[in-house]
Parts: sequence; structure tokens; C-alpha cells
Amino acid sequence: MKRLLIIFLLVSTLFAGPDWFGYYEGEGDLGQLRGASLYFGYNKLRLDMDTSPSDNIRISADIVCKRFNGQTELNFLDFLDAKFRPVLPSADGSGLDTLTEIPYSLRDTLFIDNMFLEFHHKYFDLTLGKQQIAPGVGYAWNPTDIFNLKDIMDPTYENTGISALRLSIPLANRLTVTGILQPRQTWDETVQYYQIKIGSGQYDLSALYGRSQYSQTGLFGAKIQTHDLYGFNLEGELFGWGIRSEVAVHRLNYANDHLKYEYVLGTDYTLENSLYLLAEFYHNDLGARENQTTLDDYLFYYSGERKSINRNYLFALAMYPLGDLLDFSLFGIINLDDRSAVVAPQLTYRIYQDVELSLLGSCFVGDRNDEFGYQNLGIRFRVRAYF
Repeated sequence: MKRLLIIFLLVSTLFAGPDWFGYYEGEGDLGQLRGASLYFGYNKLRLDMDTSPSDNIRISADIVCKRFNGQTELNFLDFLDAKFRPVLPSADGSGLDTLTEIPYSLRDTLFIDNMFLEFHHKYFDLTLGKQQIAPGVGYAWNPTDIFNLKDIMDPTYENTGISALRLSIPLANRLTVTGILQPRQTWDETVQYYQIKIGSGQYDLSALYGRSQYSQTGLFGAKIQTHDLYGFNLEGELFGWGIRSEVAVHRLNYANDHLKYEYVLGTDYTLENSLYLLAEFYHNDLGARENQTTLDDYLFYYSGERKSINRNYLFALAMYPLGDLLDFSLFGIINLDDRSAVVAPQLTYRIYQDVELSLLGSCFVGDRNDEFGYQNLGIRFRVRAYF
């Protein structure tokens, strides 16, 4: 059915005179763990279609095809220290066995990433369908974003589209109210997100409220709670320094009304020699406390149900152009709770106007039972060609 839908989309748009563009991307990842190594990679083709039948209507769709190679059958527990392997009753009931495998696969995919209609009216903007929704202002973390989870090793990589209805109403100059609904089977499960954004001078400030179902799927089952999110975002410039902040207040337990806080504080600056610097501090009450990390905490994080494993982090980035075609960057992430870290230098070379190569290295520091300590080294090669 999915392939038939994609074929129908391709054929039907041939008669509408749309614009076609996209890119090819190839990537290879080599990782060195404690006593083991692995390689996996993929080839990806993204085809974008965009058309405007009238001045007030825009229709857009993106098709993504992704094919993996290398090691595609992996064991989640291979990436963690043995202390995280739980002891379970044996299948025959004769005693206890240590769990040694949680398998997962890198599956080839063919899917529609975005497919939406934008309707622009004098008094509102309405977007229907699978679309990009990114309400936060942070670079590495977005506490107020309940739709996406960034890859901390690649925070600017594109997000998958969200099937939703979005209505934006401009009330005055730089004052906008936005409502987003992400339909589910029932109204209680439907994601609601409302934001009012105001701009003044060099600053943009937004207040927001979100309601969703917050799930935590551990090894022995799932816990689902109604989740109320209250927050605000601030973005602007002060004395040449860019500043950004997100604060999220989570209400999960209605019995005791105990609130959880999550926030990011960041700044960036560009020197006269074009050196760009950025730093962010991130705190998450929902993360595990120091020395209390369990296997479930890793499962919550890697399944996208939580934005961090522990509570306190620091992200720092430096970027510098080495000419018109070559850029160098260096970023580091520190888990301030277990004091593990990763340092990653990257070179990006634009060999042609629409073709770029990037090479990322990563060095991990920490004890083997820390978040960044079990891995040793990593290398990622990526090529992307736009058309």
C-alpha cells in the first residue's frame, strides 16, 4: 500500500508542473567498542516535490528511500557495560539467567517524509498533513519540543515529518498565536500544542502549553501518563552575543502535583576572524541521578521517550572556515553527572557547488559503565550531492 501511494503521488504530480529537487547521501560509520568493532552504513535518496497551484496554496511532499549495508543486525547490550545486563528467571524455571541480547535491526525504508498543504489567508495560515514542526530554539537540546528528539552527535540533521494540523494567527506585528493538533485514536491521546510568540527589538519570546501521553517503555513493561507541559522560549542578542533559552515544566503525577523541570541555556558568538563559538548547558529532572543509571534509562533515551540519560550536560562547539571550500569544526559533550565526555572534530569539504564531503571523528572518555565511556573511537564519513 505504501509503495502504491508513492507511485500515485509521483504520477499525479507530473501533470501539475511542480518543482523537483533533492539529494543523494551516502554514509559509513565505524565504531570501536571495548573489545569489539562494528561497521554500518547506508545510501539515501531524498526526492522533494513543491508546487503552488495558486498564490495562496502550496503543496509539498518528500519521498525518502534508505538502504543499509554492513552490520544491520545488532545487539543493544553490546553497547553497554555488563553491569547493565539484568538477571531474569530461566525459561525452564530452574534458576536465573543473565540477559545477553536485546536485538534490533537497521531496516531498509521507503516512505513519505513530508506531505502537506499550506493555505495562506489574510487572517491565518493553515497547514495540513505530514510537516516539519520544530518549536524550540536550542541547538543541541529542545526541552519544549514534544514532537522530535535530536541526535546529540548530529543536532542539525533533518527531522522526520509530523502528521498534524497547524493553525497560525498573526494578531499584530511580531505577535502570533499557533495551535497544533497531532491526531491519535482518541481525544485524550491526541497531542495538543499551543504557543503565543511575541517579538520586541532583538528578542523573540514565546509562552506555550502542550498536552500529550508520556510513555516510558522499560524492559518489563510500559508506563503511560498524561503529560502537561508549560514552558517558554527566549531568543535574541545582547552586546553581540546570541542568547537562547528554553524552560519546560512537566506535570506528570496528578496525585502529588510534583513538577519536573527541564531547561537549556545557550549562547553563541562570531569573532572578527569568522571563528564561531557556541555553548549550551542542559538540565533534565526526568533523567537518572548520578550513580543510579539503569538499563531502563538507556531504553527510555534510545527509544526517544526521554531527551537524556542523566540530568546535567554541557555542549560546546567551535567552527572555523579554512578557505572558501573547507570548514573545520570541533564539538564536545560532557555528561556532568558521570563525568564522561565525547570530543568530535569534523572536516567538511565542498568539492563542487552541490557536492560536499564530511569526515567526523569521535573520541570517548569515561569509565566503561558511564554514558560515553564504553565506546573508544568512532569515524563517520558522509557524502551528499544535491540536485
